[in-house]
Amino acid sequence: MKHLKQFAKHLIRKKLLVGTSSFLIANIIPVLIFLVLCTLLMAVIGALSGSVDHQHNDQDDDGGGGNICSPTGDMNQKEWDSYFKHEDRSGVFKGYGNDIIELSEEKGIDPILFGAIALHETGYGTSSGVVDKNNPGGLMDPATDWQTLQRFPTLKEGLEAMADTLYNRIIVDGLVTIEQLGEVYAPIGAENDPNNLNKHWIPTMKKLTANMGGLTMNCEAEDHVDMDLIGGKSWVSPYTKTITSGFGYRSGCGNCTTFHAGIDIASAGIRNTPIVSFSDGKVTISESSGTTFDSTLENMGKGYGWYIEVDHGNGIKTRYAHMDKKGIPVGSEVKAGDVIGHVGSTGASTAPHLHFEILMEGEKVDPMPHVKSFLTGEK
Repeated sequence: MKHLKQFAKHLIRKKLLVGTSSFLIANIIPVLIFLVLCTLLMAVIGALSGSVDHQHNDQDDDGGGGNICSPTGDMNQKEWDSYFKHEDRSGVFKGYGNDIIELSEEKGIDPILFGAIALHETGYGTSSGVVDKNNPGGLMDPATDWQTLQRFPTLKEGLEAMADTLYNRIIVDGLVTIEQLGEVYAPIGAENDPNNLNKHWIPTMKKLTANMGGLTMNCEAEDHVDMDLIGGKSWVSPYTKTITSGFGYRSGCGNCTTFHAGIDIASAGIRNTPIVSFSDGKVTISESSGTTFDSTLENMGKGYGWYIEVDHGNGIKTRYAHMDKKGIPVGSEVKAGDVIGHVGSTGASTAPHLHFEILMEGEKVDPMPHVKSFLTGEK
């Protein structure tokens, strides 16, 4: 009887093993094969989308702005909406088109370029990085020593961080062309690109930006910004000639001064763009007056904020206020059109703009007669 029981146990174990093997073959192994194939597919997609795993989050960088992007045309809103109002073309970015535009204006970068990179780097808004971590720019997490993707509470915050990074790459580092950006986002010969798929990044980006209506800004090194001189004088903002507030008494502007002693120059995207000297001279003041935080209508600062005064001789001086930070130092010799600082919103300011004053023998005068030729084209 003992031998019969042992033989019966042996048969049961053998049957269980056979049954288990059959179950594995029929159910588990196909699932494992499927998972392996999915992993390989995601690796290929990641390679096609560029080297997003190597983007550091530069949102705290403070480079000061060494380059400038100037408008060259209007955005094709119809083409833009054809992407960002349709989930099948933008995934999780559907409905975020205006956010990308606003962030681009704030940073002074091309919204078409911003949108195209966001779409391309995330497989048109479908990658796990943007879906699960609200990370549209492949930004790495400093908390993990840049080893894993950073997670953002909301997609809006992820876009804000990406805008900061693009600002630093384009405006600060001077990567002003798609080719130059490609060296960062998809470097050819990178270790994580054994199949050389990064070579497709630049042509794909050019095609995508064209399909979205074309780039709307021309970016170039700030040292190469050419200013037209009239009578040895220069317009003070290479970015815009829009005057939002004139010289004289005013009302209805909240906590602003009743008498406006200069002109305000502003337009969307002017933040961090260059301010240039009106004429040849020497910097006599480069400091802050009032507050230096980023002032808004809801949280208004005081005074000029960061500002510069240039002495042009013969009793003529000019002032440039509300700069984003301290400008070039006192004692600097400047020529008309030389960059002396960058537009900000420090001091008593509702939004980024340049407040420009002209002083003659210590008295503030209306700048308009002196800059009219730049606005009308008459010499």
